[in-house]
Amino acid sequence: MLYTVVSEYDIFFSRSKARNYLDIKGGKLEYIGSGKNKKIVGLFSTDPAMYLNKDYQPGKKIRI
Repeated sequence: MLYTVVSEYDIFFSRSKARNYLDIKGGKLEYIGSGKNKKIVGLFSTDPAMYLNKDYQPGKKIRI
């Protein structure tokens, strides 16, 4: 057990797949994959309504 102010992700990191970012109106999408196999991992936005949009849910395929 560790008692620290440092994030556990900074201590126990894993070498995961490279993540990419796509600029969208109102924020950024974080995704993995390439070509037609792009899946959303996360959303970065200051607009709370964007988090309710089903097009930006984690696990959805990106349609560009």
